[in-house]
Amino acid sequence: MTDTRNKSGGRPAKKRIDKQRRVVSTKLTELQYYAVRKRASEAGLRVSEYVRQAVVSAEITPRLNRQDTDILRKLAGEANNINQLIQNHEGYVEFSTSTSWRTGQMPEALRRWRSNW
Repeated sequence: MTDTRNKSGGRPAKKRIDKQRRVVSTKLTELQYYAVRKRASEAGLRVSEYVRQAVVSAEITPRLNRQDTDILRKLAGEANNINQLIQNHEGYVEFSTSTSWRTGQMPEALRRWRSNW
């Protein structure tokens, strides 16, 4: 019997870091699948390689947390109130800023919200 460990033929073994051992599966509609397949062929890649590159290089925008949504809802309410005051007083209106604007919470929430768009 021949010893298979001493044969020099075949592909060299991949390093541990290069091996693709994990599988992530997802379901797509027919339309989504054909869209991905078309984009992969336009890029000159197999579908699996295209999806792998898209997943690794994707930029995820996180959802707003409860505090940010609450601040934005208050801001929308204040904007609505200001708009109504201006319409009712023909543009001549004086109003004081709310405590949330003075403490700097609103501008910070707006910066975070705006950077995600």
